Amino acid sequence: RADALEAKRACLRRVAAISVALALLGIIGSGACGGDEQSPEIQGPTLPSATPETAAATAESLLIELDDFYIDPKEIQGTVGQTYAVTAFSEGQQTHTLTIDALGIDREFAPSETQEFSLTLKKAGEFKVYCRFHRAQGMTAVLRVSE
Repeated sequence: RADALEAKRACLRRVAAISVALALLGIIGSGACGGDEQSPEIQGPTLPSATPETAAATAESLLIELDDFYIDPKEIQGTVGQTYAVTAFSEGQQTHTLTIDALGIDREFAPSETQEFSLTLKKAGEFKVYCRFHRAQGMTAVLRVSE
């Protein structure tokens, strides 16, 4: 079971990393080809060239595991304005939630369900992350957002 769990985590990390890499290539690669000619073989939407503002706004991957009865990672760090491309998944046999009251997040996960969503950190502080169903069993974490 531990090997299967680690394999699933590794796979989800690779998928998240590849997604971010492809997004970065789409933003950065559009200005890196040079020349004014468009290739007739590859025609797609024109993307803006990367600037410090758009490069900084690119989402960073965050993998969150909900299991019977813990959340991993136990501590999440971020800064105001940072955006995470979150991949959250439920391991185990129970239904869980990923709840952060202060940020208006309350997502329910059936056993073995995976959800992907964007999370932009808009204010500094320390926020409780928990499962509504299993908070008393210690299914909690913390999100620390600095200026």
